[in-house]
Amino acid sequence: MATGATRKSQPQRRPRRSATLLRRLLSASLGLALLGLAGLAAWQLVRLPVNRVVVTGDIQEVSRDELMAVISDSISGGFLWVDLQVIREPLEALPWVHRAVVKRQWPDAIEVRVVEQRPIARWGDDAYLNHAGEVFEPELAIDATGLPGLWGPPGSQGEVINHFQRVQERLQPLGLKVAGMRMTARGGLTAELLGGGELVFDRDELAAQLARLEAVFQARLAHRRDELARVDLRYSQGAAVAWRTDNTKET
Repeated sequence: MATGATRKSQPQRRPRRSATLLRRLLSASLGLALLGLAGLAAWQLVRLPVNRVVVTGDIQEVSRDELMAVISDSISGGFLWVDLQVIREPLEALPWVHRAVVKRQWPDAIEVRVVEQRPIARWGDDAYLNHAGEVFEPELAIDATGLPGLWGPPGSQGEVINHFQRVQERLQPLGLKVAGMRMTARGGLTAELLGGGELVFDRDELAAQLARLEAVFQARLAHRRDELARVDLRYSQGAAVAWRTDNTKET
């Protein structure tokens, strides 16, 4: 019986070593080229200068020239390396700057948004309170027409503002307006009325004293409002009233 011839399997050809080596060299060269390009791009980014400074915000009291001078002195390094906090801090040290927000604006600008102080009251003899209840002292006095005058121990501005607003709210229905308020270290409150006269309270009993003032004023004082010099409400059952023409008497 004839047997069929068997084919011997052909051995697989192995890639030549030279071709493999070439591919590896090409890959390495491409990698080095890409690294070089990346390094060059990074170097170019590092060298990007700050070409523009954009200042925004409702600026009225501080001059743009002053702001630009402070910003220019604070910029050091390229666009990517400039320290934004170093720019912000000296800006916020200016008397009329409440807050400064500093950002990078691609590709070569620094944007600075300035929020100015907005005075809501005079504080003491030379300072003012801003819209956040913080004390600030501008170099030059401002037109404080219409601003209430507030006084108190150092650090008490927040408490004084609260008492002022509370008293003003209760007096408004009586036709009275508070022009100023003083608080002593012991907690005594004196509200100066627009048009003359003053009211004296104890801060620890303020709610009860305001209620008593409403009753006393409507019943006995309203018709003589223009003659009032002082109403002292630090009494448990009434008030001591001083008139502009008479001696103090109990009411």
